[in-house]
Amino acid sequence: MGQIRLSELAKKAGVSITTVSRVLNHSGYVADDMRKRVEQAVKETGYVHPARKISSRREKIIGLISMSSVLNPYFERMTQSLREKADKHGYYCIQVSSLILDNQTLAMHAQRLASLGVCGIIICSFNEEYLDDATRTILNHCDIPIVFLERSSGCYGFNRVLIDNELGTYSATRHLIDKGHRHLLYITLNKQTLVERSRTEGFVKAVEETPKGSINYQILPCTYSTPAAAMSAMQAAYEKDPEITGIVAWNDVYAAGALHYLNKIGRKVPDDVELIGYDNVLAPFLEPPLSSVEMPTYEIAAAAIEIIDKSQNQKTPPLPRTITLEPRLVIR
Repeated sequence: MGQIRLSELAKKAGVSITTVSRVLNHSGYVADDMRKRVEQAVKETGYVHPARKISSRREKIIGLISMSSVLNPYFERMTQSLREKADKHGYYCIQVSSLILDNQTLAMHAQRLASLGVCGIIICSFNEEYLDDATRTILNHCDIPIVFLERSSGCYGFNRVLIDNELGTYSATRHLIDKGHRHLLYITLNKQTLVERSRTEGFVKAVEETPKGSINYQILPCTYSTPAAAMSAMQAAYEKDPEITGIVAWNDVYAAGALHYLNKIGRKVPDDVELIGYDNVLAPFLEPPLSSVEMPTYEIAAAAIEIIDKSQNQKTPPLPRTITLEPRLVIR
C-alpha cells in the first residue's frame, strides 16, 4: 500500500524503521512488546507490505483462507472444489487454514497473502457475525477482489457467494412431516450467527405450516460441533420425548453422533427413526447411509473463481456481487 510509508508506520508504533522492517519481513530479533506495537499499528492503518517481484505466472495466484476440521470433511471438499475450478481457469491457489477463523486471524492471513501478490482472496467459513473496522480496513487496502463464501452476513461491501440455509432445513423437515412424522427433533450448534439462525428458522417454518398442536418438536443446541455433543443432545431429547421418529441434524457430524445413539438404544434407521444430516459429506458413508442436505460445493467454487477472474485487468474495480445458491435434499 503506497499511501503509508515505513517511517510513518514506525512513528505510529513508536519504534525504529529497522524494527518495523524486521517484523514485516520476519527477519531478525524483535522484542515481544515492540513486535506487538508494530502489529497493532499495521492493523490500525491497514498497511499491506509491498509484494516482492513475481513472475507473470505467479500473478495468477488466488489465496484461500479457510477453517480446518479433523471431524468435518466439508471444508476439505470445499477447498478441493476451489482448487479444481481455479486450475481450469489457469490460476494457482495458496491455502492457509485455522481452527478458528475470527477477525484477528482473517486480518493476519489476508495481509500475508496480499504481500505475496495474489490477485484475489476467497474466504471460506468466517466464524464471526461481523467484520470489525480494523479487519475491514485491511481487506479494503489489499486492493484485490475479496470473496466470502456462505458465512458472511456482516461482510457487506465485499463479494459473497451465499447458500439458502433456511431452505435446506425447511426441505428436510418438510420431508419428515410429509412422511407422517409427528415427533421431531432438530439438533443445532449453539452459535448465534446468520447461518445457524437461518437453519433453525427453516425447521420452525416447516413445523408452523402444520395445524397448531399437530407436531411435537424440540430444538436442542450443542456447545461443541462433535458427535459426542450430538449424542448428549439425543439422550436429553429422548428422556423428554421417547416417541421422536424424525430428526434433522445441523451437519453430518451431528448426524453421525445421533445415529450412534440410536444404535445404542436399539432404534433402527430408517425403520424406527428417520434421520437427516446436512452437508452430505459423511452421510453417504455411514451405516446405514443417511439422507442429507447437499451443499453445492462445485457451484459455489465456480461462482467464486468467476468473480475473481472477471475482475482482472479492469480499470475500475467492479461493484461487489452477491450470489445465492440453493442446497439440495438427497434422500437415501
